[in-house]
Amino acid sequence: MDIKIYFSIITHDGVDIGVDAEATLSGSYKPADFHHDIEDDRECIVNDISFADEDGEEMAGSEKLKEIVYEHVDDNFVQIFNDVAADSEEFDIYISDFKSDLLFFDLV
Repeated sequence: MDIKIYFSIITHDGVDIGVDAEATLSGSYKPADFHHDIEDDRECIVNDISFADEDGEEMAGSEKLKEIVYEHVDDNFVQIFNDVAADSEEFDIYISDFKSDLLFFDLV
């Protein structure tokens, strides 16, 4: 299933970088019961990323910005799967913003 994930990366100096990521969800989850252990082979693979500055203008993303996106999506994959399961008709997912310790110029 293809979805769009939205959040912001907020730099240490207060600059807001908007993130729009297209991702593919796959796999399944089976909770543990008396007869077997948890089976969790879910994946959230980010396929495409676009960034926007505070004015909404598209901007190029550095490797460091892309790395932050991959890690933040991976850290929130359970929430992403839960949001999709709660409303299977909704393919736009909003996750919490990422607050970076780096300055804007260190990320671009």
